[in-house]
Amino acid sequence: MTTVPGLSPSTVGEAGEMAAAAIAEAEALTSRHPRAGHVPVGPLTVFNGDLDAAADLCIAAVRARRGLRVATANMDFVARARRDEILRLDLERSSLVVADGAPVAWLARLAGGRQTRRVTGVDLVAAICSRASEASPVRVAFYGGEPAIASQAAIELERRYPGVRVVTRISPPYRAMSPDEVDADVAALALARPDVVLIALGCPKQERFIAEHFGALPGATWIGVGGTFDFYAGRRRRAPKFLQNAGAEWLTRLAQEPRRLWRRYLKDDLPSLLHVAPAALRNRRLADASEVDELRRSLTGAA
Repeated sequence: MTTVPGLSPSTVGEAGEMAAAAIAEAEALTSRHPRAGHVPVGPLTVFNGDLDAAADLCIAAVRARRGLRVATANMDFVARARRDEILRLDLERSSLVVADGAPVAWLARLAGGRQTRRVTGVDLVAAICSRASEASPVRVAFYGGEPAIASQAAIELERRYPGVRVVTRISPPYRAMSPDEVDADVAALALARPDVVLIALGCPKQERFIAEHFGALPGATWIGVGGTFDFYAGRRRRAPKFLQNAGAEWLTRLAQEPRRLWRRYLKDDLPSLLHVAPAALRNRRLADASEVDELRRSLTGAA
């Protein structure tokens, strides 16, 4: 369901042509984004920074109209990317991959990312929106989630952050969509002219959607946010702060959705954690050795 009124077939066609014309430019933009400041975590490279640093990068990109592709990665991303080459490439081509899960942040620090901290999708959206203002508003588009949930989440986001304008909400059906349906949704996103596009389709669908359609809005910041709308709509609750700070928020999620999550945590995520940790430690040792060599050269004046 698209909430942009007056969208005619001819308008959809025009917007589709504009999106297609922008794809080459978008690919050039994303290919130029540096991956410096990232550390390897198994098949991913994770941002070596905290919430404020990630939000500052996103809002700077918004102000400069330099498109970003942002992924919020937990251990499920690591597990899936180990066996899904398309997802791995989609994440590799992202501008920013933040550590949504505490284990991902731990692994990044183990690999030498001393500044890496957990950055959840819920917190990143809040941090970006808090940097908006009435004088310098941020236009936000929602894609994904049930219509009622997306509507309530949009109301709550605008209530909390007066500088935020939710300019469109699109809730695609829970079935395979035809190319024409997808094109119509993408055209509606483009016509709304958002600064930030929040894609809530879950992994790996949201990462694939961003990779395929970033060209429709190459100056926007696209973020895969998973179940973030549920939290803003009040359908799900965050863990208490002490559990979040201890890296144990997963316990609350497991209690809320035991049938869906217990198998994922034990069958997929835990083996991936045990597989990736030794490699992360080896990367840490190599990085430390490289730093020592660089320091030695700087002290001795060697080339």
